[in-house]
Formats: sequence, C-alpha cells, structure tokens
Amino acid sequence: MRTLWYAGLLWLAGIVLFACQSGDLNVGQSVINPQQLQIQSVDSVSINTATVMRSDSFLTSGDVDMVVGQWKDAQTGQQSTQAFAAIDYPSNSLVSQTNLRLDSLVLELGYSFTYGDTTSAFTLGLYPLSRPLPAQNYFNTSTVGYSAKPVIERTFVPQQFSGNRLLQIRIPDELAQGLYDKLISGDITDNITLNDFLPGFAFLSKSTTNTFLGFTTNPSVSGLRLYYHDTDVNRTASTLLFPITSLHFTSFKNDRTGTPLSALKNRSDVVSSNLTNHTTFVALGAGLQTRIEFPYLNDFFRPGNFADLNRALLVISPVRRDSRDNTSPPTSLQLYQTNSQNEFIATIPGGSTGADVAGAGYSIAPDPITPLLTDNYTIDLTYYIGQIIKKKSLSQPLLLSIPAPSGGIYTLKTLIQRVTLGDQFRQNDQMKLQLFMTSGSGS
Repeated sequence: MRTLWYAGLLWLAGIVLFACQSGDLNVGQSVINPQQLQIQSVDSVSINTATVMRSDSFLTSGDVDMVVGQWKDAQTGQQSTQAFAAIDYPSNSLVSQTNLRLDSLVLELGYSFTYGDTTSAFTLGLYPLSRPLPAQNYFNTSTVGYSAKPVIERTFVPQQFSGNRLLQIRIPDELAQGLYDKLISGDITDNITLNDFLPGFAFLSKSTTNTFLGFTTNPSVSGLRLYYHDTDVNRTASTLLFPITSLHFTSFKNDRTGTPLSALKNRSDVVSSNLTNHTTFVALGAGLQTRIEFPYLNDFFRPGNFADLNRALLVISPVRRDSRDNTSPPTSLQLYQTNSQNEFIATIPGGSTGADVAGAGYSIAPDPITPLLTDNYTIDLTYYIGQIIKKKSLSQPLLLSIPAPSGGIYTLKTLIQRVTLGDQFRQNDQMKLQLFMTSGSGS
C-alpha cells in the first residue's frame, strides 16, 4: 500500500512537466512577472468510482402519470414498474333511461412519454384489484392485491408521441354490460358503489423489451369510456368517461440477482467500476448512484512556481452512442459530500467562487470527425479543488445523483431515467478531472 501511495503522489507531482499554453495573466501577477505566466493543464488526476445503493422511497400517487414496463441488463439487473388505478364516478343522467343501448366500454390511455425500445411489441394486461384503494399516499414501494387473471391483455407497438395519441383497449362485453346495467338500475350512483363493483385495475406488462410507457391520468384524456346511443330514429351516439385521476400510483421493483450489483445489500456497500465493465450508474428508480473519490488529491504537490488554480472541470461522459435511442440521460446531475454510509451530507460548492452548486446539465453535440456521440456533464469544481490544493480543506468522498426538484418530489419520468457513466479507464466515454493552473515556468 505504501508503494501505491508513493506512486500516486509522484504521478500528481508530474504536473510540472506539462505543456505550456497562454492564459489569464491577471492570476498571480503580484507574485510572478506577468510576462512569465503560463497555463499548464493536466487531466490524469486519479479518480476512483463505484456504484452504491440508494434505497429511498418516493411518492408516486401525486404524479399525473402512471408508468408500466421494465428494464433489464447484465450489470444492473431488472427494474420493473406496475401501475394501479381506481375508477372515478362521473355525474350522469343514465339512471332509469329506457331508450339507450350499450355499444362498448373502452379503456383509453393518453401517452405522456415513452422510454426505451418503441420498435418492438409491448403487451399490457389489465388485472382487477382485489379491493378498493384506500384514500392515502402511495410510494414506489407500495403495492396492493389484484387478480391472478387479467380482464384482458393487448399487444401493440408503442407510440413515441404524447398529446392526443391514445391507446385504446376494448373491455370484454360481459364486464361492460354489467357496468351499464348497474348505472341504468341506479345500483351505481357514486364512487363507493362504483368501486364496490369495479375497484380498479393493476396495469402490468410481461414484455421483455427494455421499455417504459408513461400514461397520463388527465381526466379529459384517460379513463374508461362508455359508448352508447339512443334508440330513436337518429340513433344519437354519446359517451361517458370514467376517469382514473383521484387514486393512482406506480410501484417499482428491483432485482439485482446474478449481477455484480447484487453485492449492494446495505447503504455502506460499494461496487467498484472495475467490476462493472469500467462503468457506474445513476438511476433513482433502481436505487443506484455513483460514488466518486480523488484518492491522492490531499497530497497534491504544488511546484515552487505555482501561482493559482485557473480552472478545474470534472467531465463525466455517459456511455451512449446515438441521441435517437429514446433513452435520454437525466437532464442534470449534481455532486454531494458523503460519508461511509453513502448519505448526503452537504452540497459541494461549484464555480470559481463556490457560490454555485457543483452540478451540470446534460450537454450533447455531434462529432464532425467520428461517428461517436459527443455528450457529457461538465461540472465546474474550480473553487472546491482549489481549496484542497491550497491545503485549506480535505478531499471528501462525493456522490453523484439527480438533484431534487424544488418541491422535493421527483417525477416518474425522472425516476425511470438512467445513465451509465464511464470511469477513468473506460476506452471511450472516460471520466476526467481537468486542471488548468497558472505558473511562472517559462517555455
């Protein structure tokens, strides 16, 4: 271990050999002649990365969407989502009507978003709930009982569009007729009597493709739509929508059996990127985030002609090859100080003065030279790294995760998003800490 420590220290000390460039001559000019100032750069600072577990629960019943689908790969295991919804009673004047005839009952679901494979067939099953949903908050860890046999299953190719695109599934005629008869007879007149007859549905998929479908619960779009018509000469057609708005939630299940990440049993556990093909992961719904350490930065050797740290950038590269793959990474990532239990301790100061948070948005640009996708999160750590180099603070373990929204509640779309990140030794998509330092060494 001592040999490794000295090797790391000597590696960092090697910055005195880096090539010179022109730079900001205002930095350090009170110490060194401005005409002798140079900018030296290094991007070989040691970085240790690992995947750790975040097993928090998230409120899902407050989201306007429901999500059904699954994701499975050899590194992270399987994540699956199931949606649950009660049926709302709409005001109507059907009771005691004798001049109406039932046409059909159709489940209509408006697309909110799709994530993953939208070129393969997807199977959605509707399973009756065992009992009405209690009015309460539901989380990603919540679940309720449902029938082992679906009312109906439908296989289709998902649409990538939101808005007025609808998935329509016709409910079996027997169930439709039963609901219609009870509305006409007056046996169903409110939410209680409706849910006694039809408590709601669990929405499950048995598909093996890596696909998540987000459906809106907007009451003007999604729900059970009853189609019927008058029996008079005009045969006027009408509809009645039973929304699924008031009680709905999405449940998440994660299974890492047989993968390198199966070692994540407790919050303190870590799995080195060396064991996961030189990658780490950030996926809130899957309970994963990335731990980052700079093991030798506390022993950073400053050459005698060192004036100041000009800039420090942590460049984090997603492992992604095509921007059209419908698996967009999170819009932003942020660094947090952590401890041995992988808990959030504090935010990390970002920018040149430390007045900002250490985070960055996802940036993507085409590469004019190679077919590889050029994308990254570039976090400005100038102040934070500068304090460490100047021996004013110590390098601490960091966690990279998705920043919490202002209201503190993550959307379902954010929860199902994921990103795979290359480590320092990944052949492509490498993580780098780039240091630009002002010194007085001439060239």
